[in-house]
Amino acid sequence: MKSIRFLFTVTITAFVFAAVSGIVIAQQQQAEPKEPQKEGIKEEVTGWRIKDFKPYIKAIEELEKLSKEYSDNLLKLAIDEYSTGIDILEDMENEINRLVETNEKNKNLNEQWYWQEIDRREQEKRQMSMMRFEAKSKAVTYFTRAINHMDEITFEEVRKDPKFVNFQIRLYQAYVSTQYDLYNLKPCIPILERYIAINDQTKNDVWAYKYLASCYGYIEGVLVKYKQGTEQEQLQYKQKKNVYMLKAAELQYGIESPQYKHLREIVSQDEKKSEKINEFK
Repeated sequence: MKSIRFLFTVTITAFVFAAVSGIVIAQQQQAEPKEPQKEGIKEEVTGWRIKDFKPYIKAIEELEKLSKEYSDNLLKLAIDEYSTGIDILEDMENEINRLVETNEKNKNLNEQWYWQEIDRREQEKRQMSMMRFEAKSKAVTYFTRAINHMDEITFEEVRKDPKFVNFQIRLYQAYVSTQYDLYNLKPCIPILERYIAINDQTKNDVWAYKYLASCYGYIEGVLVKYKQGTEQEQLQYKQKKNVYMLKAAELQYGIESPQYKHLREIVSQDEKKSEKINEFK
């Protein structure tokens, strides 16, 4: 009887000890701070539920554009746009080369008269011209986007980086040469003038001045032919044309060369002729 009573007492004591221990452990767990959330789970720190905040004040928004990260991202976007444009031009050239090879291999036995051959060749030229026009029109769109991205970059460390400068040079060259082939000469002028102001390399690039002289000369001719703009505007384009034409000759041949002296004489006569015409008006 005593043994049964002893076992009962021990059992009750163990049960009470377990219950008390459970309560103590639960209280300790409540008192201990929670473990930080694992990475990848965002914890809401404040009551600001900001996901797509757009500042009303433009000055605040502009501050984000001054960071290096923002400028680096813009440079990457510009490079991507430029690469797409170049790929379009290269694909076009490869397609034209394949077309030329195919045309040369064709026997064209159905052509009995000489005029049929001429007509076929003219048709082939028109086809290739259309391919070039479509490809260059698409490419210049991407070059324009790239330039716009470059213009948004304001972080000086990025703008002075040789990577930025070298890419800017290639981009301007691709834009101008493509626009020029499309006869869009006027948009080339501001890009060319920005180009020669980049560094000493571009300042002494003869092709930049050849393109500038041609662009100013073309616009001058259009204004005179169709009697557009004022006489002062026509004169300004003429003077710009002459300045850049002489600069191109100076860089290519030298000031003491017969080529430069001959061109200088032509420019001098052209300017004197303009002065005499203006005297009678």
